[in-house]
Amino acid sequence: MKKQDNVCVLYDRECIGCLECETCDLNPSKTCDNCGKCLNIQDDAVIKIDKIILNDE
Repeated sequence: MKKQDNVCVLYDRECIGCLECETCDLNPSKTCDNCGKCLNIQDDAVIKIDKIILNDE
């Protein structure tokens, strides 16, 4: 995450430069590289189709 207009993206305050927003949620000793592992992002999306309705006109 990046600071915008000197506003903290995590707390209701001005940015104090603590860089907590740049810390990995899974490994606090690592800088966030936007891998998405903390968000459980899947490579593929799956949609289950229950039935198909055809319009017989």
